[in-house]
Amino acid sequence: MPQYLTAVHGDRRRYLVKALREVGRRITRVASGVDHSVLDLTPEGEERSIAQIVGDLRDAEREDQQALEAMLRIDGATIAARSSERGIETEQYEADDVAELLWDFATLREETIWILESAGGRWRNVGIHPFRGEVEVLTWVQEISERDLDAMWRMQRIRDLTRRPDEPPVAGDPNL
Repeated sequence: MPQYLTAVHGDRRRYLVKALREVGRRITRVASGVDHSVLDLTPEGEERSIAQIVGDLRDAEREDQQALEAMLRIDGATIAARSSERGIETEQYEADDVAELLWDFATLREETIWILESAGGRWRNVGIHPFRGEVEVLTWVQEISERDLDAMWRMQRIRDLTRRPDEPPVAGDPNL
């Protein structure tokens, strides 16, 4: 009887790629479904506006894509710390930037998904991180997924906090 060892790790990979795809699309829908006047608002208790969150996601996606490409190309490649890990202050994005930022994020995300779907058995490759040492591709992708979920929840919370009482709920929103 054959043994199917790939299923042990393969399911996790498929799940993560699916999560990246679906949450990335959800982020795009939330941001594009918010009134333009809300995109720059930072409600009390929030650190960033939706415009800034989308800008941060786009920048992080670009950095993560570079790290993934390096790790998948060469096992043990040196990778840079993420801007957030280095304490680099991100740009102050504004509502007028959001459409372009969303387009860039969505395009980069599709490229990232393609890279991961074509990675084959290289998901166990590692990158050498300046602070953390060896970081496996699977771990890096899991962190991207967690960041996406956090960003999506923050954006939804801002949307909900800024919704006018007379405003109808967003059609098709499963969180209602």
